[in-house]
Amino acid sequence: LGSGAPGRTLARAPRARGPGQSGKTAAEFWPPMRRKSASGDDGDMSPGKGFAVAGGGVPPNMEPGGEGGMAFPWLPSPAPSPPMTPEQTHAGSPEDSNPMLVMKFGGSSLATLEHLQRVSDIVTKHVDRRPVLVLSAMGKQTNELLAAAKNALSTGTVDLSKVRQITESVFEELKISIPAEISSLLEELGRILSGIALLKEISTRTRDLVVSFGERMSVRTFMAVFNHAAEASGSKLLAKAIDSWEAGMLTSSGGGSANSAFTQCEVLPQTYTSLASYFFPLRMDYKYIPVVTGYVAKDAQGTITTLGRDGSDLSATVIGAALLASEVQIWKDVSGVMTTDPRVVPAARPVGVLTFEEAAELSTFGAKVVHPAAILPAWLAKVPISVRNSIKPQDPGTRIVAEMAEVDSRESRVAAMSSKRDITMIVIRSTRMLGQHGFLAHVFQVFNKFEVSVDVIATSEVTVSLTLDRGFKAVDLDGLRKELECVAKVEIRESMAMLTLIASRSDSCTVLRQAFQAFEELGVEVEMVSHGASNVNVTFVVPDASLLKCTGKLHERFFER
Repeated sequence: LGSGAPGRTLARAPRARGPGQSGKTAAEFWPPMRRKSASGDDGDMSPGKGFAVAGGGVPPNMEPGGEGGMAFPWLPSPAPSPPMTPEQTHAGSPEDSNPMLVMKFGGSSLATLEHLQRVSDIVTKHVDRRPVLVLSAMGKQTNELLAAAKNALSTGTVDLSKVRQITESVFEELKISIPAEISSLLEELGRILSGIALLKEISTRTRDLVVSFGERMSVRTFMAVFNHAAEASGSKLLAKAIDSWEAGMLTSSGGGSANSAFTQCEVLPQTYTSLASYFFPLRMDYKYIPVVTGYVAKDAQGTITTLGRDGSDLSATVIGAALLASEVQIWKDVSGVMTTDPRVVPAARPVGVLTFEEAAELSTFGAKVVHPAAILPAWLAKVPISVRNSIKPQDPGTRIVAEMAEVDSRESRVAAMSSKRDITMIVIRSTRMLGQHGFLAHVFQVFNKFEVSVDVIATSEVTVSLTLDRGFKAVDLDGLRKELECVAKVEIRESMAMLTLIASRSDSCTVLRQAFQAFEELGVEVEMVSHGASNVNVTFVVPDASLLKCTGKLHERFFER
């Protein structure tokens, strides 16, 4: 069995004291952040001197299970033993005894006036928890913005009709005028598209600017809808639209992807202190409901950046970690994380609770309920996540926590399943591997040269097998193959799929036995297995044509008996 899936050991981290506990201002409370270098020296992490970060916003030496020496101000080190409870940690601080709540709403929850009013009702019921809202673009607005940019590029004409319709229909139905801010944004968008049409060119930077209008109009539309209802009811607590960079959301420079979670941008460490300082007054006096743009940010030069498709989840967990929120709620149109894709297996059902490690593996290997990079900030800060259904807010959804409690029992040895299609498998064979050092180093230097990310890997004496997800990021497969063939025979197998089971290591023998029995009954050849690199993950690589029947069979075996 080859080890491959990039799992990590769950680390216990204490919950930190928040601003205000020592009687200091927010700026005084959050100390300058420093990072231990390999030599033991401190590295400056002041604004403008940030370093590259992994996992969409967390320094690489702070990943769970790592041995890095950096201490974030919101996640102090070393951890007390035993870890302090939140109640102990926040003792003596009245304002922190009820930490703020972060509520993220996806585009499907904001598609129409009816959806926006439903979200307003949900938010109103949580006002006592002092929510910070994070919103995606409304409905399919991001797709319409990309289509408008593509149309301007290819035809030289500007057509904003579909983009306008999504926003303007809300105000027409509400029978109120369109706010001046939204009209101004639409005019600015029209000028940008005219530039694209004139120049016949669109850079990743310009594309990020275009799609940012979705979130910017979304928060202002929701603010208008919420405040209209609040004023009608006599409520004095109103919503306030905030562009994320106003609150301190800062990333490195680079372009996002129009069609995947990939982005060249990384959230910089100083973002956390900036966010904490910005929202600190609301911890003391909750005067308004902040409605923050998800998905978008700015770099140090003031250029708008994006966090990859569905990156609003990451925006929410970064804010949640910075504020040490009581919880980050991710509201979607499904009742939590499902045991598998319900479009493939109608019998799929919600999972009650997952650990951060389990959720990270699920999202990385195909589950689309939570953005893959969004787990880590909340994991490190031990801020729980819940995935809820905005259409059925009474449903409990799925909780994502650091550790399972005794009451969180499971009927099945497998917590959930996920899958990825259109996987490319590369098999590298060379007798130069036999008993020699340096061969694998050379192979991965080639992958590094072509900026290729490997999902799963297995090795034998003379063979290396690995998988690539080309849907995540474009890969120059021909160039990669040509260079690898200088040292080995290379076989590329297209149309493969990965099927991942989330199960604890203690149950892995039983899970593997039952899974292979199912594959044998179906007559499916398993091309590769990854087990052992993660505490909770077993991954099989199978022909794409067999994925659906394998998923159905395994779900029946583990969840329907």
